[in-house]
Amino acid sequence: MDSEYLLFLIFHIAGLTIRNVYEVLKKSGRVDSRNKVVFAVVFAAMCLMWAGWFEMGKLDPMKLALPPSVRFVGLLLVVVGFILAVASLIQLKGLENIDGLVSSGLFSKIRHPMYTGFILWILGWAAYHGAALSLAVGLAGIGSILYWQRLEDASLESRFGEEYREYRKGTWF
Repeated sequence: MDSEYLLFLIFHIAGLTIRNVYEVLKKSGRVDSRNKVVFAVVFAAMCLMWAGWFEMGKLDPMKLALPPSVRFVGLLLVVVGFILAVASLIQLKGLENIDGLVSSGLFSKIRHPMYTGFILWILGWAAYHGAALSLAVGLAGIGSILYWQRLEDASLESRFGEEYREYRKGTWF
């Protein structure tokens, strides 16, 4: 395996691991999500994770020769995912510790548009580059995203109760 690919794989897995550890510690109350140092570390880990991911796709040692139409759909998924992630970030005006239940705009139909965008990035980037090994790694990333989503749903239900349960009924993911 190419050492450059391996380096970006390590970046990706390290970032993913840090985010997962943060989520577990946050859930157990052992870390304060309002701590700016903690936020900076987690944000840097997420940047490391995504930088690793996007480089892995380009360098994947197990490339598949996919038809141009599949590659185009992959690129389209990346663009849509990027738009969802950035638009939801703008709408939330932050990444953590949002004060109220956001249920308008993108959030009126998609409960987790940023996570949806992340999943589209993973699938789309792997398809665009025909990156078979990276897709396998990306599936672990999707598993983590689904875990984060479940934790966030539980936290929001705990905070907002019936209001959140009603909101969930009218949205997907």
